[in-house]
Amino acid sequence: MNEIDFSNIGFDYGVKPFFMLVGDIEFSDLFKKADCRGMLYIFEKGEKEEMIPVQMAFLFQNEEPAEKFLDILLGWIEKSNNDGEAVTIDFIENNKGGYTLSISPEINRFVERMIPKNLKNKVSPIIMVQTHYKEIDTLGKNYLNFKANYKRAEKISIGYVIGTTTKIIKQSKKYFTKKEFNFYKENEIPANSMALGYKATKEISDFDPKNLPKPPKESVKEITLRRTSEMKSFLPLTYNKLNNLWLGEIQQKLSLKYDSEIIKQAICNLTVFERLKQIKELSPDFTKEGYPNRILDYLLSTYESFDSYYPTDDFYSEQKIIKQIQNDKKELETYLSK
Repeated sequence: MNEIDFSNIGFDYGVKPFFMLVGDIEFSDLFKKADCRGMLYIFEKGEKEEMIPVQMAFLFQNEEPAEKFLDILLGWIEKSNNDGEAVTIDFIENNKGGYTLSISPEINRFVERMIPKNLKNKVSPIIMVQTHYKEIDTLGKNYLNFKANYKRAEKISIGYVIGTTTKIIKQSKKYFTKKEFNFYKENEIPANSMALGYKATKEISDFDPKNLPKPPKESVKEITLRRTSEMKSFLPLTYNKLNNLWLGEIQQKLSLKYDSEIIKQAICNLTVFERLKQIKELSPDFTKEGYPNRILDYLLSTYESFDSYYPTDDFYSEQKIIKQIQNDKKELETYLSK
């Protein structure tokens, strides 16, 4: 039997473990290496002589990093069911008469493609993604036409060109299309926007990183309800045994001080940890930082059956169960304090 020590490990079935999602930062470095000198906006005339945007292009100087930059954006799109809105492009107009282009992965699509399907409703994502900012000195006529008329376009192609504003040497063969763009004043960027980090780059006085949106957390009531449903889902036989007076005497004694579902959770956890110890090559990571995700992964991939391992009944002492209740309580308190 594996001797990994679980005696200080808690797990609350009602809590969705935090799941770190780290976005690609290379696209920002490649953008810098490609040396963007500005933006090109290409139009066609509409029925009433309006200037309808059909294309937007990054004006780069260096083709190799430019191509790699675009390939990364296309990768986001491909992994998001070929949805061009997987790339967020925002325009932030500053108080000096220019604007800043903000490029980042669109958060909802990023989360959707990054979290494995079996974890979608089981974890609380913590998101770390890069946003790249490119300053443009003036609000030119083409930019203002683009802003005024982009909603009239069926779709807008986005790629890059190599050259200058007066001479285009080469145009990218690859491109993507999107329709959604956001336009903000620098002092009016909403709190839920990926462009909010622009305030930090400009050291705008009212910006405080503590005001950035925090990962959503469920209430204690929601956690309590979810705890029971998840125990029933992951450990249906154990939960049924506990409801049918397995370890009834010790459950009854502990119920004078602890809630019934908290007692059941502790017994479920002690059982799971003993099952894990039966795995000869079990990784010690199960008791290191991030262990709730590893326990969750085990529960999702291991179906409880009549052949599942149980230690003998005398293993479940009052002292062990109380210690496990305390460990589980710490897990919940840690989650609620973040």
